[in-house]
Amino acid sequence: MSTELPSEEYLTPLYSQRDVAQILGASPSTVQRWLMGYGTGGDHREPLVSGVDAGKGYTVPFLGLAEAFVLNAFRKAGLPMQRIRPAVDALKREFGLEYVLASNRLAHDGAEILLRSEDEHDRRLVVVRDGQAVFNEVVEDYLKNIDFTVGYASKLHLPQYRGLDVTVQPVINGGRPTLERRGIALADVLGRVRAGESPRAVADDYGVEPEDVFRLNVLAA
Repeated sequence: MSTELPSEEYLTPLYSQRDVAQILGASPSTVQRWLMGYGTGGDHREPLVSGVDAGKGYTVPFLGLAEAFVLNAFRKAGLPMQRIRPAVDALKREFGLEYVLASNRLAHDGAEILLRSEDEHDRRLVVVRDGQAVFNEVVEDYLKNIDFTVGYASKLHLPQYRGLDVTVQPVINGGRPTLERRGIALADVLGRVRAGESPRAVADDYGVEPEDVFRLNVLAA
């Protein structure tokens, strides 16, 4: 069972490990473990995120960022890693899904990793561990933060900027967080404010509200 992958821009490295941590608002050390794996002595844990290149610089593709986005959401929801890892391994082994955490068939109920039914009319969710069908509105609400194309993530809506429409797409602004309503890279807005310009002056130039510029500066700190 497999799903067609998106075009090359979704698979091309666009982000460093530091970029991923900043976009997600996650610990850099945690992100490194997700991306590169970890281990002590002879006990090595494989990476949970797919398609990450070795070395420094831009090593993470958009779909890798999307997988880390999902991992970060699961952890914030209280889903323990000891449940995440075996379920991800089972999905990769039994269902042959690449970038399994960026697949729109994946969701969670706060306690288990779940596999979405391929039948778009079947809104139940299947627990990977025991095959039990489950329906959970919390999962549906979470999935609103991700847009999908050909079965995989194509756009992320960053929840920490709720109400400001900050999104990430590999084909917009080089995959950088963007104020979607205006198509402006978040870094461009913040760079001017942090260089000493007033939020009102920056807002006037970009055609946004000064309050939004102030909120972005606070939330991105």
